[in-house]
Parts: sequence; C-alpha cells; structure tokens
Amino acid sequence: MNLKVTCVQFDVVAREPETNRQHLDEMLKSVENTDVIVLPETFTTGFPADPNEFAEELGGVTMEWMEKVAREKNCAVCGTIITKTGDHKCCSNSMKSGFYNSFIWMEPNWNFYVYNKRHLFTMGGEIGLNNGEERITIEYKGWRIRPFVCYDMRFPVWNRNSFKDGKFEYDLAIYTAEWPEKKSEVWNTLLKARAIENQSYIVGVNRVGIDDSNIKYKGESMVLNMKGRVVAKAEEGENMFSAELNKEELTAFRDYFTVAKDWD
Repeated sequence: MNLKVTCVQFDVVAREPETNRQHLDEMLKSVENTDVIVLPETFTTGFPADPNEFAEELGGVTMEWMEKVAREKNCAVCGTIITKTGDHKCCSNSMKSGFYNSFIWMEPNWNFYVYNKRHLFTMGGEIGLNNGEERITIEYKGWRIRPFVCYDMRFPVWNRNSFKDGKFEYDLAIYTAEWPEKKSEVWNTLLKARAIENQSYIVGVNRVGIDDSNIKYKGESMVLNMKGRVVAKAEEGENMFSAELNKEELTAFRDYFTVAKDWD
C-alpha cells in the first residue's frame, strides 16, 4: 500500500499569518490526488515569533484553514504553528497551560492530532514556550507516522524507533523545519542518519528565502527511503513535489535486513 506525500517548500513572510495562508492557497491550487500535504515549521509566522502576539488557540483560524484544505483536497495537512492552551488532554496528548510550537496533523472533518516540539531552539530565540513532553504516533491509511519538529532531529534518542512483538513503532517520520542554509550539511546528514538507524521513510520539509533577521534558508526539502536514499527532492526556491512511499518495499527490506531485532 502506497502513501503519496506532497511537500510544500515556500518563502514564509515573517509575522504575517494571513499573507502566508493566502499564498499557500495559491500554491495548493494545483495539488490533487495526494494523501498528505506537509508544510514547513511555523508556516504562518516564520521563526521565531512572539507567542504573546501570535499564538492561536487550538481550533483557531489557522486550524480552520487547515481543515478547509484537508476537506477540499481529501487528504491530511500538517505543519507547525504557535499555540496557547490551558491544562487539558487532546488527542492522546496532555498539555499544560502555556505556549507551544505545535505540529498539527489535520484530516477532514476535524480529526486532528497535536505534537508539541520537544527540543526548543532557545539559542535561536525560541523562548517563552513550553517543551513538549510526549511523542505521538498517527495511524493513517495503514501507516504509522511519527511527527518531529526541526531541532528535534539532533536528538537521536527522542527520534528512536522500536520493534516489539513483530511491530515497528513507526513507518514514516516527518520533520517540518526552518533550517538555515549555513547548516545545510547537517540537515542532509541527519535526515539520512534518521532514516538508516530507524529503518523508516523520512520526509523533511524546510522553508526558503531570507527572514527578517537576514537568515537565509535553502530549502532542500526531501523524501528518503529506509536505506537513507533520496527518492524525491525539491528544486531551488519555492516549489512543491510529491513522492510515493511504498509500504511493501519497506516491509521487504525490514524482513531482509533484521537489524531491528538487535536494537537496544
């Protein structure tokens, strides 16, 4: 069973959520027959953004927009936004009161999941937010999907897959990011490493352009297979591309190369 993933690499306008949503509406007009649309980290505001000014309640205007796109395209839509919440439990994820950089997975008819970024990039100005405390696994069209956000990728223990009772914890990891061009070699290296060590497909979606702090982003969004090989990659600048992930090939490789049985 295949999963078609569409990656959207675009130039996020700092602190202008409505401008970014309208721009994405134009970009997404041509998308059809896909299963998942993946957007960059903080795709409405850029990174970082003052949570006191830009945080949205869960179910707010950007999540309403995501659900509209999900319904129109009959697929899941995901990316991160800054959220604010009181103490509650949502989609198997407990959230303390405060601000988060939240990965939102939105399906039609308001079936959604929330993963809160665990590793905040404080040295890059990501302050005033709570660290997420829980990983989640999304069951979707026969795939087990694990979301992560940008800086999370540097911490292999947090990204670690597992194999128990003949079942892998996840089949696909999605990294939504705002990863600067000057660290491009690290981006490419870690995406490949995460695929190989976890025997998983990897989707990494990054922004392009120059932000309001004069930091340049190259993009290099890509999809890698469980062997760490690139199966699809963005062109330079703003663009979209799609890739078919093949579950049978993933299972065959895992059955052939049974390293998971020897994982710690």
